[in-house]
Amino acid sequence: MRLLIGFLFGLFAMSHWSTYAYAWELRAVSPIERVGAVLTGVAILIILLLFIYKRYNSSYFHGFLAAIGLFLTVDNILFHWVFQLHRITSGPEANWLEPVFIMIGAGFVYYAWKNEQPQN
Repeated sequence: MRLLIGFLFGLFAMSHWSTYAYAWELRAVSPIERVGAVLTGVAILIILLLFIYKRYNSSYFHGFLAAIGLFLTVDNILFHWVFQLHRITSGPEANWLEPVFIMIGAGFVYYAWKNEQPQN
């Protein structure tokens, strides 16, 4: 039943908001607003990390960290730099945000890899 409700909500959302619409008509115009939007995403990620750390076992947490780290590095390098499909923001702050996120992503992968216990 939940799957059906989610599917119906997705259809409703796709049919009522175009790809050109901004979320609730909010637009990040200045560099401070764009960085604030990125920091909002970082805050949500931190909340998710804390929730998963407290709720699930260490293997699940390390897998989540590795997945986020791979996403941060591969998405930034491949899609942002190589194919130039999109940027984190549309301004010059992306020139320092993207390398920082690549380093954080690589750190997540390294931490998860080093701290995961091998199965016997």
